[in-house]
Amino acid sequence: MAMSAVLAPIKPADKIWTVGAINGDLAALQAVHGKLRGKITAGDRLVYLGNYWGDGTAEAVSGAINEVLLFRRYFLAKDGVDIADIAFLRGASEEMLSKLQQIHFAPNPGEVFDWMLSRGIAGTLRAYGFDPSHTQALMRQGAHAISQWTGQFGEAFRRKPGHSSLLSDLKHAAYATDGSLIFVHAGLDGSRPLTGQTDTFWWGGSMFESITDRYYDCRRIVRGSAPGNVGLQEREFTLSIDGGAGRGGQLIAVAVGRDGTIIDRIES
Repeated sequence: MAMSAVLAPIKPADKIWTVGAINGDLAALQAVHGKLRGKITAGDRLVYLGNYWGDGTAEAVSGAINEVLLFRRYFLAKDGVDIADIAFLRGASEEMLSKLQQIHFAPNPGEVFDWMLSRGIAGTLRAYGFDPSHTQALMRQGAHAISQWTGQFGEAFRRKPGHSSLLSDLKHAAYATDGSLIFVHAGLDGSRPLTGQTDTFWWGGSMFESITDRYYDCRRIVRGSAPGNVGLQEREFTLSIDGGAGRGGQLIAVAVGRDGTIIDRIES
């Protein structure tokens, strides 16, 4: 797949609403959406910065995905709103979810699964009816058992209306077509163009921290997931909006203007 196919072009707008990492926090997402309903209008754009799935209860994680799908429908139903006015980015949780469905191809599935557990995949498993501890033991049982499991997980995943299509529609990054703004999940390698990033979008948080110069003609790079959930962190060329939703903190959404400044803010 060409890299350009996984980048979402966003038409410039006076307000581009961006929603930080959700991490399966249904209550926080509902609170933000409730406030956003009274603010977002046709002519605005809406970008979700990833980590829809997370390590919450089965009901919260599954409910958070349904809530994202419902608000997407609400925004698109507004007169004058186009499907290109909304973008969903792939987060680390979604990257793991995709890899989980192919874990039977991994040379060391047990170790890969342990790594995923340490990064919060357990809530995603519970959301589709699977016990994390039982699954962890199964990952040591050989290729046939693991292949059977991935088939069962895939079926359970597809039974949730809209969940599979959301995962397949996610973009790696979004950018304003005038070059003024870039939106990423967690990281960006400032020495490479957008089309030259590898897995930095999900795991390159430290690279994002080291950006101290203008990236091409971009006024500001906005990310939704930050190491340590630092809250709203505004620097000259970057903006982090990870308030720690799903981890005891808040979900943050901001409206970013054409020049990269914050013109409105919502917290759960």
